[in-house]
Amino acid sequence: MSKKFIIGDRTKDEWISVLDTENKKLEFTNHIATAKEFKGFDATKEELKKLQEETGYFQDLQVYILDEDGKAHRPDERDMMPW
Repeated sequence: MSKKFIIGDRTKDEWISVLDTENKKLEFTNHIATAKEFKGFDATKEELKKLQEETGYFQDLQVYILDEDGKAHRPDERDMMPW
C-alpha cells in the first residue's frame, strides 16, 4: 500500500483541502478526511516549499503521513511502524 501525504498544521487541526498554485487557489479544512492527498514525500515537500516561497507565508505548515486510521504523523514519528 502506498503512503498518502497531506500538508497542514496538526496543532491547529488545519489541513490543505485545495491547492492550485496556477490559479492561486488555496483552501483549508479542519476535517482531516477532506484534506488534499499527495503522492510521494519529496513531491509533497516541493509543493509546500513552492507555496511558502510564492506567498512568503505558511511557515507553520508541515508534511504529514496520513495513516489508515485517519491520523496524521510526521515521517520520523512513525519509523517503528511497518508500512
